[in-house]
Amino acid sequence: MKIKEIDAKTFNEFASKHVLKNFYQTGEYGRLMAHSEFQVMYIGAYVDNTIVAGSLILHKSIGINMKYGYAPRGFLLDYYDKPLLNEFTKKVKDFFFKKSFAFIKINPEITFAQVDLNEKTKIINSKSRELIMELKEMGYDKLKDNLYFESQLPKFTPVIYLPTYDSSVIDEKTLNDIRNCELCGLRLISGKESDLETFYSFVEDKDNKTINYYKALYDSYKQADKIDLLLVELNYDTYVKYLQKQNIYESEKNEKINAEFNENPNNEDLYKRKMKSDQIVAHISSEIVKANEKMNDKNLREILGAALIIKHEGRITILMSGHNNTHEELDVKAFIYYKIIEVYKKAGYLYFDLNGITGDYSDTNPYKDLNSFKLKFKPKVFEYIGEFDLIINKAFHQLLWSTNQIQKEFYKPAIKK
Repeated sequence: MKIKEIDAKTFNEFASKHVLKNFYQTGEYGRLMAHSEFQVMYIGAYVDNTIVAGSLILHKSIGINMKYGYAPRGFLLDYYDKPLLNEFTKKVKDFFFKKSFAFIKINPEITFAQVDLNEKTKIINSKSRELIMELKEMGYDKLKDNLYFESQLPKFTPVIYLPTYDSSVIDEKTLNDIRNCELCGLRLISGKESDLETFYSFVEDKDNKTINYYKALYDSYKQADKIDLLLVELNYDTYVKYLQKQNIYESEKNEKINAEFNENPNNEDLYKRKMKSDQIVAHISSEIVKANEKMNDKNLREILGAALIIKHEGRITILMSGHNNTHEELDVKAFIYYKIIEVYKKAGYLYFDLNGITGDYSDTNPYKDLNSFKLKFKPKVFEYIGEFDLIINKAFHQLLWSTNQIQKEFYKPAIKK
């Protein structure tokens, strides 16, 4: 076996056929990260002029005359072929030792367990448990398993298999909210590069990525038709007509409740029903006024939310989404996810990756709302084997650790403040 640097095209041809293919291990992701503080390289492991393993390696300097590498979602090789894994690991160590690397971080997309949310148990893959031990023996430092989002990429991922997905698994309240969104005039439309500013207005507070990052990402993946920008549009004419019907219905209810209350003014239950009904009617009237004002200003439509979808080899991943709360009665977030399922299932995609949850399913989980929202669509939840550092130069690694360089570079608090 010989390790060689290869170009992005050669790597993409290999990666697209590999069982562990993912959108991080692509030339498109390399093109994106070339705009970052990382440098980018692609390697192939050759046996008799055939690539048997490979990886995109991001790398940067850390400390004096030292580097570290990162293979997002891990090397592309058959981890269960122990002789191949062992030889590849040795050759990678030799190759990068000469380039002054201290370590290479990997987080393979290999399932350690499938989570049974009903029973709150895990169905563990025994082969993956053995693999973890083998990786340790080969010089991979197994990092602490994260419960939240401490690692570079999520360890727990909810996935929907689209061909057999039945929306009836979603709870009735959520389905009704989604139906109401459609009746109100919401629809999912395709956006263009010029809509990225609108998208960014919904997500800029969610992470530390800039609008330039999203522009570079869009440009990189759009060249290969691997990204979709989706927008949620509200048609105000349809919305007003819906509100007017609701206003008639709720006003009639309100009159009946008020009549009952006038006859029994000391009835506490009637008083609560009257107050709630008064609030509903007032809210609808207020929404009608706001919608009419929008139309009077020639604003017949408004974008209420957006999502970026990565498309890669039969799998879609919702990279980021956001929405505003201008109209509280519209569950824009649920509408986005539901429509994504509907659209890409029809288009023939196999998997919908909901892109990470935490491994804490308790009521005290600080990310409980995030978990609860994604899990309401009844995905299967996979726990991956975790994050490892392949130690290339032990002396370098120990020096970086003892001087806190590694900790400063990678370790994040478990909970965002």
